[in-house]
Amino acid sequence: MQAVVLVGGQGTRLRPLTDSRPKPMMSMVDRPFVAHQIDHLVRAGVRDVIFSCGYRPDALESHFGDGRAFGVKLRYVVDPEPLGTAGAVKNAEEYIDADRFLVLNGDILTDLDLHAMLAQHQATGAVGTIALTPVEDPSAFGLVRLHDDNSVEEFLEKPSADELRPGEPYRINAGTYLMERSALEFIPAGQKVSIERETFPKITATGGLFGFPSESYWRDIGTPASYLDANVDVLAGVVVTESPTPGPYLGAGVSSGSGRIAVDACVGDATQVAADASISRSVVGARVRVGQGAQIRGALIGDDVVIEPGASVLEGAVIGDGAVIGAGCEVGDSAIPTGAVVQPDGRVLAAS
Repeated sequence: MQAVVLVGGQGTRLRPLTDSRPKPMMSMVDRPFVAHQIDHLVRAGVRDVIFSCGYRPDALESHFGDGRAFGVKLRYVVDPEPLGTAGAVKNAEEYIDADRFLVLNGDILTDLDLHAMLAQHQATGAVGTIALTPVEDPSAFGLVRLHDDNSVEEFLEKPSADELRPGEPYRINAGTYLMERSALEFIPAGQKVSIERETFPKITATGGLFGFPSESYWRDIGTPASYLDANVDVLAGVVVTESPTPGPYLGAGVSSGSGRIAVDACVGDATQVAADASISRSVVGARVRVGQGAQIRGALIGDDVVIEPGASVLEGAVIGDGAVIGAGCEVGDSAIPTGAVVQPDGRVLAAS
């Protein structure tokens, strides 16, 4: 089989970190996030991968090249303009030559059993199969209802309480699809098309769309909180990955002095952590300098950031690349732009 990985999004909810890197290249412990998806495919025996790109494709291609170093044949398709999830798949059609192929949203961390999904897909004769994951409250998602044979009955976008049926399972689209090549016939070329809102309902009308309910690990990394949780889960071994566990993760050349780095922290290459500084439940980028007595807790820190002595970067803080957090400052639950300076009096000066 082949796989199309949708890596074209701009990652606006993860700004300012995505000002300087596409979301799929955000670090996830010891490798870019999308490398975990390649690992997942390789474990399932999929070695032919197409990246459907949009925002900053150069960053992906310069890191992954032709894919040989990662165990796959890798090719790139760049959307000329945003084409939506289905339009991006259609734009990759010239490279899709297998009878069936996988589609992966480029911001989902999962260890879904792709072999079991394929077995159901073949047994049902589906045109398309959608992986589904359970949620406690579907009101913020799109509920997918199934018939007894797992064929899709209907989609309900952000259902209200009176639209729900007593006792029904709440399952949502998990962002992994298995499709016959014939599914491409349902997608018009050169148009912006949503696979969830336009293509899947068309296939459902033919009886050819099925759901694959799964209890496997699943997380969308699109928000700062979820991205941080995903890193912590990888460190704890909650999800199957190729990353080292248990944590903490310390990149090459990390100098930690007598600083305290907790098991739920990731620290990037060449970062310096001074004596009496502490880092817990955080992702800290490369070449960061953490000063004497500083503390980082529940935060995301970009590359080349300076945390001056005595500063505190606390829960919900997202610090852009090259920013400076002044001595004794406290930053929490806010985003500090790329290159900005937070002064000791709390004022934020934009990059010059």
